[in-house]
Amino acid sequence: MENISLLVSLEGTQHQVTTDWRSLAATLEKRGVDVLALNKLHTELRAGLIVTTRGLTLAMKSEKKLGGINYEALYASLSKEKKFENHPQ
Repeated sequence: MENISLLVSLEGTQHQVTTDWRSLAATLEKRGVDVLALNKLHTELRAGLIVTTRGLTLAMKSEKKLGGINYEALYASLSKEKKFENHPQ
């Protein structure tokens, strides 16, 4: 199974953390999820579904990249900087 970046939240909360598939799979195995269920879960996440299991809500983290630029990181850094009031549209 390919390692993918994931957004994970505990059910009933708004707090999200980023993790990867390998770390999550190890945690789910400790919680009693078998290999077949992990394969199904991985397939559903790769298909873009939001999945709930064992008290966790999981989604594949989208990386908005175009031409090698990670626009999510770029926009996050710009929002921390001074706002451009007279920016031409």
